Amino acid sequence: MVAENSQLIIDLSDEELQDLGFLGPGEYAHEEVQDTILAVRGVATYFKWLTVSHVQSFVNHLTYHSSPPASPIPPASDVTAFSIQSDTTAVDPAFASPFEKAFFYNGVSVDHPPLLQRSDIQTHPFVLPPSEDQHTALPIRAAHGATHPILTPDLWKQDVCPAIVSLLKEEKFDVHVSTMVPVQFSLTHAGGNPVMEQHIVLWISVFPGTTSEESCRDANAPILDILAKRQVQDAAVHWIEGAPERFVAGPAMMEVVDDTDPTAYIRRAVTAVLGVPLAPQTMRDKDGQGSLGVFFHEGRDKEGGTSDRVFAFTKKHVVSENTKADYELGPIGSRKQYIRNCGLRRYERLQQETRASIAKKVGEVKLLAEQLKENVFTAARAKRIKEDKLKNLGEEIVMLDDYLALTKSSRGEIDNRAIGWLDFAPHIQNDVDDRRYTWDGAMFQLDKARWEKEFKGNHVYLGGKFEPGDITSFFYPNSANRPSFKYPANHLFLLQGFVEADDMKKPYFLDEFGNRCFIVAKDGQTSDLTFGRFSEFEAYVVSDLPGFSWEVAVFNNGKENFSAKGDSGSCIFNAEGKMVAFLHSGMPRGMSSHVTFGTPAHFVRDQIRKRFPHATFDRVTFSN
Repeated sequence: MVAENSQLIIDLSDEELQDLGFLGPGEYAHEEVQDTILAVRGVATYFKWLTVSHVQSFVNHLTYHSSPPASPIPPASDVTAFSIQSDTTAVDPAFASPFEKAFFYNGVSVDHPPLLQRSDIQTHPFVLPPSEDQHTALPIRAAHGATHPILTPDLWKQDVCPAIVSLLKEEKFDVHVSTMVPVQFSLTHAGGNPVMEQHIVLWISVFPGTTSEESCRDANAPILDILAKRQVQDAAVHWIEGAPERFVAGPAMMEVVDDTDPTAYIRRAVTAVLGVPLAPQTMRDKDGQGSLGVFFHEGRDKEGGTSDRVFAFTKKHVVSENTKADYELGPIGSRKQYIRNCGLRRYERLQQETRASIAKKVGEVKLLAEQLKENVFTAARAKRIKEDKLKNLGEEIVMLDDYLALTKSSRGEIDNRAIGWLDFAPHIQNDVDDRRYTWDGAMFQLDKARWEKEFKGNHVYLGGKFEPGDITSFFYPNSANRPSFKYPANHLFLLQGFVEADDMKKPYFLDEFGNRCFIVAKDGQTSDLTFGRFSEFEAYVVSDLPGFSWEVAVFNNGKENFSAKGDSGSCIFNAEGKMVAFLHSGMPRGMSSHVTFGTPAHFVRDQIRKRFPHATFDRVTFSN
């Protein structure tokens, strides 16, 4: 007889438990699982709730997550492979050694890019750690928005960058630029505090395999001459390889619950908040995914009448495989292209997170059961506390298991996860107007039946990943800043308003080095809530579109990546709850991205209002 998932563990015989793989020889049953079963049996009266399903989640987690995750830091053998003299010495003093190329940018992202060439090799040498410490003592570098008394965002965009672009288009240089942005780096040596380097760096990436070190070296002096003629003397040019890549990666939306509910963080993917994962019907075979950026109400229809339609914004490349063609929903009765919540990978991740949470709690149950069985308590109060904890764990495991069953039954089939349909998605372009921002946008109408009950407007869910105090510290890295951010009691941070063009050039508080800065955040379907350093200098970017574009640039804050594939469309916001930009691409290396690019939110708002002139972004209920 095969036990059912709902059967209680304490009601099963040894034979039934062996058939399930919960008891038996080591090659058939995991030792942790056997110990848990034996401990539970020893105090069976406490476990009139523990079922086969709960223990099976524990088994699955132990089976498929038995080894620790790979470290983002290169293993010692990878580093020490460069420790021989020939790899730390460059043939030409204008070029970096193989060791420097590999580890110069250590810290800018989890999988940092290698250096191609830099102009300041001799004036700012790369200091190697002692040979015996080369696997642990590498300096850590972090990118920051540049601060300079002469080189302003306007001077950069209107004069300096165009002059450099014009220079590098000369055939004699044979340089093929993909992105270009001014930065400053901080450097942290082993056991020390981060120190901000005083000179600014023009960080240039070239399309992989197109540009030699010699070409970069030959271009350095003319580039620095352009800067010097504008009285920018304290500068360097750094080169890397890379190309910007777009980050693509049924039932009613669920309620946002308070943090006493064990599913509160897990269910973030299926609630009515910003950043939820999207999966277009037309890209099902490729499992294309992205993130929801912002909600807006139409306000009035084309005839001027009151409209109850609510829309969401994401990126064109998230919803359309053919990004060079316009899409517009036809008249009533036309076939719709549905947008779904959670593609195949994201749905499976939701299931895995739930099972992992059950497994963790079952593991805690084992210890409590052993303590109760052996009666290790020296006071009645201690035993009562443990009994209460076990009771709470039991309730949480049952809630998680119920949630797992609910998501399987209501969202297991991808066709049941449709939450709206595409309305308008013009082709991607960077020449909408003379600002040359990338217009990569798509608007889809929300299915009222799926959204109306739980809709709360443009909120970001901040709970689960960080403590409230940590979030405040991320937004305000310098204690001299007086925080305006207040962590919301319900974890829902309301976004209202947009940072306008002029204000994006005016950092208004200080970073940990005392320099003016912006710290921003985003919540995307892949990397969840992250924080980054916003650059007041826009990045010059060359992609697969004609010409070039200007993009908002965000650098990683610490070693955590600000974004990853699947985060496209998510809203980048500041501590005041204003929308700064919408994420669309990055400079990836493996699963890392050392720079994230976005389109200014004020520009996106303007484009949305070209189609929906009365669009409003601040309502917190679905219907009028």
